[in-house]
Amino acid sequence: MKLTRKKTLIKTKKTALKSKKQFDLNEFRRSFESLDAENYGSWPLPVKVTVISFIIALIAAISWALPISSKIDEITAAESQQQTLLDSYREKESRARHLKAYQAQVIQMETEFNTLLDQLPKDTRVSELVEGINMTGVGSNIRFQDISVEPEIENEFFIEQPIRIAALGEYHQFGSFISGLAALPRIITMHDFEVSNPQPTLDVLPELNLVLQTKTYRSKEAAPEGDETVATAEAAPTDAAGGN
Repeated sequence: MKLTRKKTLIKTKKTALKSKKQFDLNEFRRSFESLDAENYGSWPLPVKVTVISFIIALIAAISWALPISSKIDEITAAESQQQTLLDSYREKESRARHLKAYQAQVIQMETEFNTLLDQLPKDTRVSELVEGINMTGVGSNIRFQDISVEPEIENEFFIEQPIRIAALGEYHQFGSFISGLAALPRIITMHDFEVSNPQPTLDVLPELNLVLQTKTYRSKEAAPEGDETVATAEAAPTDAAGGN
């Protein structure tokens, strides 16, 4: 008898477990159709669990979409700003470590710059410069077509005086002329130039055209020369060309 009762109890428990494990989808769906909206306590347990899970998921999604996602954007922006600040800090820290060396270089550059400014003439003296250019051209056996003294260009620390030179000659004569200009006592820099052959021929060595843009400089401390000096400078190339 005892064995029979035990077997019966075991079968009953197994049957109960099987009934708990089985899930009827249709019955679960019908439980939603017969809900009493005014009496939440009468809802079946599976329905209550499903509704609560849905509410929790909805709250979590809203929390993520609104404050958490905005905070993530702020954190990303802060990380980017942090990297920028770190790079700026490294650069400034490097400058601070080499500050004394930079200051010494600045002092040296200012000294050298002031020395160069002191070497500039206080007045224009274009007539003397044009005369030197004429003499250099005569010594190089070139023939001037034009020497034009162009308007001055004022810079922050000095004034530029452009001078355009047009001449005829050969390659070696032009090289000698350029070397002569570099040897003049006045500071002259040479910029744009053009060498062309107006009449190419294979019989004789061609005579070339040279157009050269030069610049000389003067200090801003003194006023430029009068119109008479400029007029003399512009007239000088004609005399030199005629002499050659």
